[in-house]
Amino acid sequence: MSEFRFSPNPNQAQLVNWLHWGPAAFAKAQEEDKPVLLSISAVWCYWCHVMDEETYSDPEVQDLLNEHFVTIRVDNDHRPDINFRYNVGGWPTTAFLTGHGGLIGGATYLPPEQLISMLAEFAEAYKNDRPTLYTQARDLMNNRKAHASRFVASEELVESMVDRVARVVAGAYDSGNGGFGSEPKFPNASILRFVNHLYRTSGEKFYAAMLTKTLDGMSGGQIWDSSDGGFFRHCSQADWGQPQLEKMVEDNLGLAREYLDAGILLDRSRYRETARRIINYMMEQLYDPAAPGFRGSQGAHSDYFALSPDQRTDEAQPAPDPSCYANSNGLAVTVLLDAAWKLGDSTLQTTALQVLERLDSMAQTGSFSHVYSEQGPLDAPALFTDWAWLLTALMQAHGNTANESYLERAVAVAQIMMERFFDQDGGGFYDIEEQSEAIGHLQIREKTLIDNTVAAQALVRLHQSTRNEDYRQVAEAALSVFVDTFREQGEFAADYGLAVHLLKNEMVEVTVEGRPEDPGCQELLAAASRLSQPNLDIKTVVAADGDNIARAHVCLDTVCLPPVDSPAELADAVAGLTQQQENPFQDIFQVFPGN
Repeated sequence: MSEFRFSPNPNQAQLVNWLHWGPAAFAKAQEEDKPVLLSISAVWCYWCHVMDEETYSDPEVQDLLNEHFVTIRVDNDHRPDINFRYNVGGWPTTAFLTGHGGLIGGATYLPPEQLISMLAEFAEAYKNDRPTLYTQARDLMNNRKAHASRFVASEELVESMVDRVARVVAGAYDSGNGGFGSEPKFPNASILRFVNHLYRTSGEKFYAAMLTKTLDGMSGGQIWDSSDGGFFRHCSQADWGQPQLEKMVEDNLGLAREYLDAGILLDRSRYRETARRIINYMMEQLYDPAAPGFRGSQGAHSDYFALSPDQRTDEAQPAPDPSCYANSNGLAVTVLLDAAWKLGDSTLQTTALQVLERLDSMAQTGSFSHVYSEQGPLDAPALFTDWAWLLTALMQAHGNTANESYLERAVAVAQIMMERFFDQDGGGFYDIEEQSEAIGHLQIREKTLIDNTVAAQALVRLHQSTRNEDYRQVAEAALSVFVDTFREQGEFAADYGLAVHLLKNEMVEVTVEGRPEDPGCQELLAAASRLSQPNLDIKTVVAADGDNIARAHVCLDTVCLPPVDSPAELADAVAGLTQQQENPFQDIFQVFPGN
């Protein structure tokens, strides 16, 4: 799996003398006194393919690159840490670097004639005006360091931040077409998750309207593949028209979860069916049982999608990315474990636990990598996002199986996360481990909002299960790092609002005991999923053989109630328990009304 990945269509891009990112490539640049051209590509990216087929297949481009540059090729999905630091506006990225990894500048897609002109100009500047270029690279490096230094724990987290994020999300809502933001329109599952949460906890009809308008618009628009199932990555038009035809596993996993939850909250069976179709698409097209794991994407293929549904065949379908990614497969475990119960399909739990076993076995043997396949892990570092999603998957598995071994592993993974990635002085988790010989911008360890919110949510659950206060404190420190900056993320701070809401409220645990296919169990799960408590953790336990009565057990902190077996009793039990927690002297006042 170490070979370079080029367009699947005919091309000659391999005639460029590509090198992998690493010390050897930059040592060569320094020894030969040449600048570096960094190409960041993606296996699903249409314009990356075009650039391979036309630009990098052009003989004049090849000659200029091979003579005057050291050329490095990076796959976005394999090395998101490099992409995060060197992407200059999209894919493909064409970046110019110093021999020490300093970023000078760059562009995205360039046709042959434009790249030829740019290469000639840059080679001339590198020869005659190198101090200016190095000053520019140094300034960009210093600016990045200064930006990274802003993320330190400062102000206290307050629950009013949830409302602030909600207002931003509402402001970005497209009331005409559904969705958030303007064109190009992305089906952002994390925003939908927050809106689902807001509707469940508040009951406000405005959030229900946002959900239905968005979910109906997407499933009825061109962004939905009505033939094979699954959602495309984004659309050029605000009305969900003119889709970009690649499909990403992370998008579809998140959307399956949100359609399923919205179907329960709004009692709409068609949303449930959409969720089922998304999962069926992923199982049929992206799941690799030999890995085992879900592949990262399925590329755009205009010829295939131009066919009518009755003309499509399995042989003509766009090829999926052969690689699986640890973070997206941690998400897959989490989503499938939840869907197994809510859809009444125990095979999904079997698949999820097999994927989790693969991820955790790599972690336990020291071979945990961001990228893996049937052939094994790739020589790509495991990033913080991978560990955070592994922790999330382990906690979900513990909640869905009551198997204590998953909790034991979660404790071990949390310890690794805190040792390798947590900033003990400033709070928050860095995205990469410290490296003594890091090159260029990889010397700057950064804290990303999305990964810290994933970790914080998992740590809140771990705190509840272990009663170890350290986990809650680390979660709060991770979120407090973004108190001053979360507004800069706009509506993409939705996950942050959700995480803060979880942290600032006591967890209500509802354990449903039964069998996923049993209607009584489904009714209790639906009732549990509609409870308005902000910090709600729904767990599941398979009932003993011969036990045909579904039950729900409710706990708040250390107080647990006798089991109930009807949705109405469940709602009453939770309401009574939370009210008693708010007023622990309530029973005393009832006994002594004169006081």
